[in-house]
Amino acid sequence: MFRPMIFLLRRFLPVLLCGLATLGRAELPPAVAATAKPCCTASAPPPVAPILPSGFLGWTNAYRLQNDRAEAVLVPAIGRLVHFAPPQGASPFRLESSLQGQVPAEGERFFNIGGDWFWPVSQARWASFSDDGKDWPPPAPLADRPWTCSAWTDADGAQCARFTRAYGPPLNLEASRLFRLASGSAALEVHQRIERTAPSDIPVVLWNISQIAQAEQIVLPVEKTSKFRGGLKALMGRKPGRRQLANCGEAATYRVSPGAETKLGSDSPRGWIAAVRGAEVILESVTNTAVGDYPDGGCVVEVYSNHGLGYSEIETLSPELLLAPGTVLENILRIELATTKSPLDACPLAAAVRALAGP
Repeated sequence: MFRPMIFLLRRFLPVLLCGLATLGRAELPPAVAATAKPCCTASAPPPVAPILPSGFLGWTNAYRLQNDRAEAVLVPAIGRLVHFAPPQGASPFRLESSLQGQVPAEGERFFNIGGDWFWPVSQARWASFSDDGKDWPPPAPLADRPWTCSAWTDADGAQCARFTRAYGPPLNLEASRLFRLASGSAALEVHQRIERTAPSDIPVVLWNISQIAQAEQIVLPVEKTSKFRGGLKALMGRKPGRRQLANCGEAATYRVSPGAETKLGSDSPRGWIAAVRGAEVILESVTNTAVGDYPDGGCVVEVYSNHGLGYSEIETLSPELLLAPGTVLENILRIELATTKSPLDACPLAAAVRALAGP
């Protein structure tokens, strides 16, 4: 049901840049053990050919990864992937126009400009280390801060950029996101990693969020064996009614409702989620090898949709683990765009997205 474009439809197998592994302690379900490795951290070998920063929408230190089929733009000053599109094309990511070119003010806890980012701790844990005991906005240790970035062209022609950020007490973490756009490819691969640098009793998670502007429909995988009724869990308010939520066998489609604020989660191990606007589709999928319980009662992917604010967030998660010092949690996120021949109704769209996502 999808037609090929000059961008972002051909899938490629994830390149495992590092061995994926994690360690959990007895307080949480067991996980695969691993010691910290230099890959995907600031101590990795120097790049083959450095990519220098340039300007983008008022920021002076943006990094561009590009080939003849796609372009990604990262801004370390705000720790976000802000653009991913075909050359000269439009990105589905929301970017608040009044905040473009700016950075968070001193003490600002959430810089809601949009784009794509991750948090290393699930929201259900935030109140435990927040000064006010609340789970919103993010507590001070998670507040938006600049990330360190380096970018380069690898020996095989892939263009790469590495974000790194240290989180001090009480988290004691080093986080990194390694973005890779292979030569001739139109899909962006993101190797995400958290390393515990000192003792902490706060579990960690790789919780990735992409804010999509004016999404009309969201497609999530659902399983017959799900512990959630209908394969989806309402994480905010009531589950939408049948006019907004269609169960289409192995996937469900949520039609964004005017004026509604909705959050849904799926426990499907297939780990993909898509946002759709007209005939345009953005599909994100996550590969987790860690073993353990997922946040929010077992959700692997989630959507938060706020029609009034004009955006939806598509989210992927890893298991939540309590890391010991010197151990890591890793996964791989894959981002791709596609189009359908024309806008589709709920279940034909679900079938098309399932075909794109694969088994």
